[in-house]
Amino acid sequence: MTFGRHLAALAMIILFSATASAQTIKQIPLPPSQNPTGADLPVSGATWAGNTLYVSGWLDPDMKTDSDTKSQTVGILKDMQKLLESQKLTMANVAMVRVYLGTNPATDGKPDFAGLTAGYTQFFGTKDQPNKPARTTLQVVLPAASRGALVEIDMVAMRPN
Repeated sequence: MTFGRHLAALAMIILFSATASAQTIKQIPLPPSQNPTGADLPVSGATWAGNTLYVSGWLDPDMKTDSDTKSQTVGILKDMQKLLESQKLTMANVAMVRVYLGTNPATDGKPDFAGLTAGYTQFFGTKDQPNKPARTTLQVVLPAASRGALVEIDMVAMRPN
């Protein structure tokens, strides 16, 4: 083999190694706020894939006392903020948010978009936190609605390079 071929082979090995290590997956367990019974569930609270953190759908840990969409949205985002901080991230690192909005008996069974927005805008698009991540909002029937859930949120955050 010539020196050029050795150099090309070495470059490919280095490139493959860097790509493989960048795709390492690290699972973050569900915090007690999202799994109060400590059950062995087939889900992680979040998963790192390279520099991207995928956070599972979360409910308000105080949904029994937070009976409206705004307070549940605030409760969820505060809880998610704690997870982000534990991973050395902030709301400024959030790239994508998905909101699953259930029906609200207080609004005649309609989803409470105004309540969602009132809670959400305390965390994004403010003077102190100007980040405005991409967002999808879906009207759904929440599996946890029987326990009082009105909203569930998941997100994707990025570690800065």
